[in-house]
Amino acid sequence: MKNSKNSIKKRIFLSHMLVINICIILTLIVFIICFRLFIRSQTRRQLISAKKILTQTITENLNRNNTKNIDDNEITKNALKTENALKNVQTYATINYALVDKNENLLSIKPNKNQNNFIENKLLPAINRKKLYRQTSNNTAVFLITIGKNRYEVTISHISLHNGQNTYLIIYSDLSKSRSLTNIVVLMLLLILLISAGFGIIISNNVAARISDPIYKLIKYAKKLGERKYDTAIEEYNSDEIGELAGTMHSMANKLSAYDSTIKTFLQNASHELRTPLMSIQGYAEAIKYGVAKEEGAVDIIIEESKRLSELVEDLLFLSKIDSTQEAFKTENVNIANTIKNSIDKVNGIAVKEGKSIKFSTKSDTDIIISGDSEKLTRAIINILGNCLRYCIKNIDVVLSKAENKVIIEISDDGSGFEEASIEHLFDRFYKGKNGNHGLGLAITKSIIERHNGNIIAKNKEAGGAAFLIYLLCK
Repeated sequence: MKNSKNSIKKRIFLSHMLVINICIILTLIVFIICFRLFIRSQTRRQLISAKKILTQTITENLNRNNTKNIDDNEITKNALKTENALKNVQTYATINYALVDKNENLLSIKPNKNQNNFIENKLLPAINRKKLYRQTSNNTAVFLITIGKNRYEVTISHISLHNGQNTYLIIYSDLSKSRSLTNIVVLMLLLILLISAGFGIIISNNVAARISDPIYKLIKYAKKLGERKYDTAIEEYNSDEIGELAGTMHSMANKLSAYDSTIKTFLQNASHELRTPLMSIQGYAEAIKYGVAKEEGAVDIIIEESKRLSELVEDLLFLSKIDSTQEAFKTENVNIANTIKNSIDKVNGIAVKEGKSIKFSTKSDTDIIISGDSEKLTRAIINILGNCLRYCIKNIDVVLSKAENKVIIEISDDGSGFEEASIEHLFDRFYKGKNGNHGLGLAITKSIIERHNGNIIAKNKEAGGAAFLIYLLCK
C-alpha cells in the first residue's frame, strides 16, 4: 500500500512540486520582464538627464572659445570637462556621447579609436537612415535603434553656437551591457530560488509523510479490526481531522467489541433457552415411547413446552428483523390514547383472572397524534403491561401526558420494584428477573421504541413499585 502509484504521500508531494515549479517559473518570467522594463526606464531617464547636462556644458564650453573654427585640441579639453559632468548621472547604464556638425563630421574625438570608428561607421549612418535629426525639438525623445546584434537607446540635441554654427549632440547607451547585468541578476535569483526549492522539497516530503503515515497506521489498525483484534492499541494523534478519525475508529472498535460480545452472549443464551424446552419435549416423548410416564400428562407438557418454544422463536425472529431493519414499520397517524386502550384490552382478561386492575388516565384535553406503527407500539406496551402484571400486587396505572413536542407514557405498578443492580440490565436480551419469562419482551419493547425515535427508561417510584417511562415525538 505504501508503494502504491497513487499513494496520498506521492500525490501531496507531486502537487507541492508542481506548485513550487510554477512559482519558480512565474517568478523568473515576471522578474525578468519587470527588471528589463526598470532598466530601460532608468536608462531613458539617465539619457534625458545627461542630455540636459551635456547640452548646457558643451554649449558653454564651445561658446567660450568664441571662434568660428573650433580647434580639435580645444574640443578635446572641453570633452574631458564634459566627461566629469557625465559621470554624475551614470548609475544603471554606461552613457556615451558624440558631437557632430551639420555635415555629420565628428567634432569630439574620443581617446578610444574603436569607439570613434563605431560612431563614424555605424552609429551616425544608423541615425541618418532613421532621420532622427529632424526630431531634435523634443527634449524627452529617446529612440531605440539596432546596430548588428546590439540595441542602443539614443537621444539627440541640437546646439546653436554664438558664431552661427549648428552642431548636434548625440547621447547613446548600449543596452547589451544592461542585458548582461540582467542576466547576472537572473542567475543570482535562479540560484536563490533553486535553494528555496530544495528546502521546499524537504518540507513537502516531511508534510506529505506527516499526513500519509498516520493514515497508513490507521489502515493497519482497520485491518486488525477486520480480523476482530479489538484489543489492538492505537496511537495518540493531534487534535486534527486525523486525530478525530483515529478517535472515531477507536470508539467504533469498542462498540464492535461490545457488539461481538453481545452476539456471543446472545447466541449462548438463545441456545440455552432453546435447549431447555427441546430437552423437555424430547424427554417426555421418550417417556411416552417407553411407557415410563402417563401419556395424558406428558402430552400436555409437550404442548406447553412447544408453545413456549414457538413464542421464543417468534420473539427471536422479530428481534432479529428489527435489528437488521428488515421488519417493515408503517408510518401512519396514530392516536396514542387509542393504542394504549387497545393494549390494555388485550391483557385485561389476564388481569381480571388474577384479581388485578389496570387504570388508564390522560392529562391532555385533546387527542395526541404521533407518527408510527400502531401494531408495533401495541406490542411494546403489552410487553410492559405483561411485566407489570407479573410483579404487581393489585394495581397498574397508565398515565398519558404531553410536554412540548413529546408524548410521555408512564406505566407503573404497586409491586416491590426493581433491584437497583438489575435496572441497568432490564432491557438486555435474555436478562430475566424473578418470575421472568425468557428475557426478550423488554428488549423487543426497547427496539420498537427506538425505531420510533423514542426512548424508554425504568425506575423505582419513591412511594414504592416499578415504573416505565416511554418518550415519543408527537406531531
